[in-house]
Amino acid sequence: MPDPGIPVRPPIWESLGLSQGTLMTVGVVASVAALSLVAVIWNTRPDHVDETARPASGRVAAPAPAASAAKAAAPAPAETAVSAPAYQPAPAIAVDSNRTAAATFNAGDFASARAAYERSLVQRPDDPETLNNLGQVLVRMNEPTEAIVRFERAIALAPTKAAYHFNLAHTAAQLGQLDRAVAEYREAVRLFPDDYATQFNLAMTLQATGDAQAAIPEFQRAITLAPGEPSFHLSLGLSLEKAGRVADAVREYRQYLEMEPTSPDATKLKAHIDVLTTAPPVKPSTS
Repeated sequence: MPDPGIPVRPPIWESLGLSQGTLMTVGVVASVAALSLVAVIWNTRPDHVDETARPASGRVAAPAPAASAAKAAAPAPAETAVSAPAYQPAPAIAVDSNRTAAATFNAGDFASARAAYERSLVQRPDDPETLNNLGQVLVRMNEPTEAIVRFERAIALAPTKAAYHFNLAHTAAQLGQLDRAVAEYREAVRLFPDDYATQFNLAMTLQATGDAQAAIPEFQRAITLAPGEPSFHLSLGLSLEKAGRVADAVREYRQYLEMEPTSPDATKLKAHIDVLTTAPPVKPSTS
């Protein structure tokens, strides 16, 4: 996304005259003016959470397939074998607190959900999923700094959980920490490379930093993962135009219009394409 802080030229979507509804549809994030990133929760999420980043079609990224179990190690000699410890169920109070938290979260009672998760952490202070869920509640309560502490702790306990990195990235972006958000999204992509929503949010965050060149290949990967998402082509077009690749931008804009012919901004976008195809070449932005 063109950086709204650069005075040399207006944002591309301003030139297009795109409506606010379309900007929300393409999942626009901004470093200064606005942020529209939502957390994505995969296979271990509690039932009450539904914050997956959703492109225009509304489809949700499928969970990653469970990793295949590693081959069992050869058994130790009989004289050195040690009996496995008996299974220890979670304390009942912790389970009850998590259920209460889920119910109150669904009801929009975030204060009660927070209290329930905090009660659960008294019994199980090192449970990463409870820490992650508490972090999400804190985000909803507009306490992103406190939420980051919980996400960081969850990651420290379960560093290979992509959802925790995604949630930390989302929250860091809310605080304007875009470089950190990019780093966390990259880690989430590394851990969950087939999730198009994560890939798209990485591209959008790079666009928000004003780094169109870096955003372009990330948008292209998102399109490879989800070629049927019209908004991905529009977002890619914005970065291509800012990078001075006008012909490529026009191709993506036309692809978007082909996929979304009834878009409320179709007329304005067509007019913008006409301007791009008749105007002299524009030097790429250096921002």
